[in-house]
Amino acid sequence: MMRKKFILLGYGNPDRGDDGAAFYLLKELIKKFSSDENAITVFQETGFLELTPEIDLWFNLQLYPELSQELATYERAIFIDAHTAEIPDPLLIQDIKPGYKNSPFTHHLTPSSCLELAEKLYQHSPQATLVTVRGYAFDFSRELSAQTKELVNQALQAILEMLQ
Repeated sequence: MMRKKFILLGYGNPDRGDDGAAFYLLKELIKKFSSDENAITVFQETGFLELTPEIDLWFNLQLYPELSQELATYERAIFIDAHTAEIPDPLLIQDIKPGYKNSPFTHHLTPSSCLELAEKLYQHSPQATLVTVRGYAFDFSRELSAQTKELVNQALQAILEMLQ
């Protein structure tokens, strides 16, 4: 089976300030890679965009089990999210492996659990990396805080290097 090279999966709530960090970052990637002036609109409306023949973008409020079928069709996955002060690093980039991770929330699925489902159900999970930036403000807003915006710019540079 021929697999696509990359999928970048962003999740969070773009209406809750810094929780929209992944959405903001994916829109910046669209600006860098796409000459189609409707690309951001299509992405905002559908949550999916084939950015290049090798790179797809996906965004949703959260990860969900059905995503595992799509994940199994890629070589590499980059999960992008915002985090709170519970993670000490303002910008955390780490490889992740398939594995079930229990969550106290019934509506929450971790990247590792998505990978585990892809592995068990479709016999393949992509090589995966988590990129998460610290969020500071989670009020009702479509703007990132200055601190998170700077971290998103750093994360964007790291992701651009991974895509090469």
